[in-house]
Amino acid sequence: MVVLHVQRLRLLCELHRRGTLAAVADVLSYSPSAVSQQLRQLEKEIGVPLIEPAGRGVRLTEQALILVQHGERILSLLEEAESDVTASLGEVRGTVRVAAFQTAALTLIPFAMEDLQQRYPLVKIEFTQGEPPTTMPGLVSSEFDLVIVESYPGYPERIPEGVDVDKLMTDPLWLVMSEKLASPLDADSDLIAQLSQANWAMELADSVPGMWVIDRCRRAGFEPSIICRSEDLLVHRHLVEAGLAVAVLPGLALAELGSGVARFPTGSGLAYREVLVASRSSTRNSPTIAAVRASLKRGADVLAQSAVES
Repeated sequence: MVVLHVQRLRLLCELHRRGTLAAVADVLSYSPSAVSQQLRQLEKEIGVPLIEPAGRGVRLTEQALILVQHGERILSLLEEAESDVTASLGEVRGTVRVAAFQTAALTLIPFAMEDLQQRYPLVKIEFTQGEPPTTMPGLVSSEFDLVIVESYPGYPERIPEGVDVDKLMTDPLWLVMSEKLASPLDADSDLIAQLSQANWAMELADSVPGMWVIDRCRRAGFEPSIICRSEDLLVHRHLVEAGLAVAVLPGLALAELGSGVARFPTGSGLAYREVLVASRSSTRNSPTIAAVRASLKRGADVLAQSAVES
């Protein structure tokens, strides 16, 4: 009977997801040579070639792809078993690796950390800031246990197989600018269309928020003049507060907004992004994961209520 090394199986599955030995090494904190060596050992265990040269890289053999299909199920079952054993102990403890984008990092994460200290002092969040295009794959590969992602109108977040998602909150999207820039605008007409000559601050061109704002401008009949592209929404805020740019910012980014700044709906009514929390289906019975999800939801509810009252 063949006995397979679980971590080597994980490396093979990760190579299938990431495509290169270097990418696998980076995400799992190995060296590329160590990854290659471990995969060669897995080949010896299974008795067939699993990787073969392909240009400057490698590709998986047909047998490797079969092993990946079974390996994904094996790894998921092992994690599910661990969650069930932990749940049977009747205690909530452990470290949960959480990744989230900037505005969630500034609002939801601190709330959850403080909430957990009071409710479950043996639970600790280990936080990493990152954007959904990298954090969702990190969730699938077990680099993270929970990730907070966002979904914009017309740009739903793609949810991989084996991932559970819950909505934390809806976050309004505001068109923000200095009061000086806003003063000549007709609030009863399409505001975005009136800003065709303005300078804009936006997120990166290939990001969902960046594409969403560009799309709104093009539908209003113009190509925006973009003077800043940054994932850092605090940069957008500073440019807006200085009267140098117009931006579309979510409500979570507008806490303690400077004086002299006006905000408006992006169209005839408010548009919203959804803020979502995702975890692997194999951890759904984990009391520790459930505790962190609940703390994040409590934080989202508090923030949503604060937005209504303001």
